[in-house]
Amino acid sequence: MKEKIVGLISTISNKIVSGLEDEGGLGHYHHPSLAETVEQAKQEWINAKRYFESVSDPELVDYSIYVLEAAERKYMYLLKKAREEGIRADLTLS
Repeated sequence: MKEKIVGLISTISNKIVSGLEDEGGLGHYHHPSLAETVEQAKQEWINAKRYFESVSDPELVDYSIYVLEAAERKYMYLLKKAREEGIRADLTLS
């Protein structure tokens, strides 16, 4: 299971770096809109839920709960901010 976490972190890091390179390098970082940020947070929440449902190692269950709760709170916060600004987002988890 430790290998899965290391692999996940590596994948995320690679996507961040490649995303920065696609946008013209580190000096040309694309600042996502609030709607994009809400959608990213929703996807993080979905991924955290899937991870929680997949772990069985007792040491990782606590970690997965922490990640799931953090992702949910982040999404709910951003969703509230978006609604305050009149931006609509889908609340359902797919």
